[in-house]
Amino acid sequence: MTPEPRLTGEPIMRILCKKTDTVVGYLYQWNNGDLQPAWLEGPVIEVRYEPLEKAA
Repeated sequence: MTPEPRLTGEPIMRILCKKTDTVVGYLYQWNNGDLQPAWLEGPVIEVRYEPLEKAA
């Protein structure tokens, strides 16, 4: 964790369940570089990450 405060964050990846391939959360990157998962219904252990597609 960095000493700079977290002011803004944006989702950079989907968090998907390895077993069901469903979205279980999103990985956020904060303005200070910190990464934080945001779970939809609580943490899941076996996951994979998929980048979000940027809007053109």
